[in-house]
Amino acid sequence: MARFPKESRLRKRRDFVTVQQTGRKVSADCLLGLALKRPDAGRRLGVTVSSTVGNAVVRNRVKRRLRELFRTRQGALPEGIELVVIARQSAAEADFDRLAKAYDKLARELHKVRW
Repeated sequence: MARFPKESRLRKRRDFVTVQQTGRKVSADCLLGLALKRPDAGRRLGVTVSSTVGNAVVRNRVKRRLRELFRTRQGALPEGIELVVIARQSAAEADFDRLAKAYDKLARELHKVRW
């Protein structure tokens, strides 16, 4: 069984805030990505889904799908990156394929960013 280990997650508020304040912004359809290059670290993900997206069931579904995309496609992201993915309101109606396309576009755009 594949896992999403603690080392691959942004877990502390200060980590989220650091990435959000100093990271580069990349947009893709129903997702917004904020990324910070950390050469000493591997790839790490933090997910933010506000209550404007929907009720708890909807928010948790979006978070589960985004974590699964990261887990299975993290090789598409640049090495040594901390990524905070913010779901927009349109993510509530998005099916898995639409989220996957948006995630893949985020990954492609992050490769174009000049760090």
